[in-house]
Amino acid sequence: MGKLILFLFIFILVQCKPGISSHEANNLTYLYSNDSFTMTIPKDWKYIKEQGEDSFIGLFVSKNDTLNFDCSRMGYANHLDELFKEENIQTDSTSAFVRKIIYPKIVGQGITGIYIQSRKSHSNFQMNGRNLSSKNQELALHAFRTIELKNQ
Repeated sequence: MGKLILFLFIFILVQCKPGISSHEANNLTYLYSNDSFTMTIPKDWKYIKEQGEDSFIGLFVSKNDTLNFDCSRMGYANHLDELFKEENIQTDSTSAFVRKIIYPKIVGQGITGIYIQSRKSHSNFQMNGRNLSSKNQELALHAFRTIELKNQ
């Protein structure tokens, strides 16, 4: 009986880990779309257009944090390992893209971002924020996984 209670306690503890469920995320998000990319973002993130000379740039601003993005022909993804030694780097590449997601080893102290480089063209995409709150880091990482580049 004691082992059963211990098993149930561990099972409940694992199932109740903090985070955003997909159902909760779906109720709090919308699909943002422009000519270059789509992504699912929190409803309280506001898009702000910026003026770029040779690229499409902009910001997503929440109550406390800002993410900036850049769609251009400048390469980002290949050089991350050298630049970000204090962040965790996850590589999720496909035959079409080199895709790297970074986030700080200590929440709130570093860069949270995604860097995508096309294998078929010179197109690149980057989005990042600095020193994001725990909640916004989690929301940003969730949003990054929904990014789809257009015209690639």
